[in-house]
Amino acid sequence: MADETPAQRRRRWLTIGETVGVLALLISAASFWDSHQQRVAERQPAPAVKAAVKPLMLNSFADDDGRLLTIASPNPDRVIQTQTILFPTALAIDKVDTVGSPRLESGWFAGALNKLPHTSGKAGRLPVAIVTQYLDDGIQREDSAIYDIGYRWRSRIIGSDVPAMEGMTLVSRGGAKLQARLDARWAKAQPVPQGSP
Repeated sequence: MADETPAQRRRRWLTIGETVGVLALLISAASFWDSHQQRVAERQPAPAVKAAVKPLMLNSFADDDGRLLTIASPNPDRVIQTQTILFPTALAIDKVDTVGSPRLESGWFAGALNKLPHTSGKAGRLPVAIVTQYLDDGIQREDSAIYDIGYRWRSRIIGSDVPAMEGMTLVSRGGAKLQARLDARWAKAQPVPQGSP
């Protein structure tokens, strides 16, 4: 090596151009590897984010001159399976379970309401609690809420007046002590009798 000529020494060392070329190749390879890893990560399915379940909304339609209130979900992916309807304890009405035909019938509570003072033709509200078992896109779910049933007293020639249901409106959703909250709403809505403190 001591007796090599300057021309041989130059050929032995990498030139600046060759060095820049090798560095460019290494940078390109690193960039390619990085973009490949990014594409692989994008193809991976994202972990399932549990979406919040939207509350069940119920529509009602009065039928049979207000003797029947048909209940349905406006969302076709939510199919009502069963419902339990609770009435205020003061009315002494047993709970009603419906299966496959969600509804309210005025006959369930007409006798109890008829025992209370009322005026023919006057509108009223009856709070009820409805516990609904339903399928939400194939998943079994439960919803509980308090609704006010709007009705108007209809006089009849023979027999006592009957409440004709007009519809229902949501008061509050779920929570604990559903029956106690229902009873409190009923007690608050009842007029205080004359002469009471």
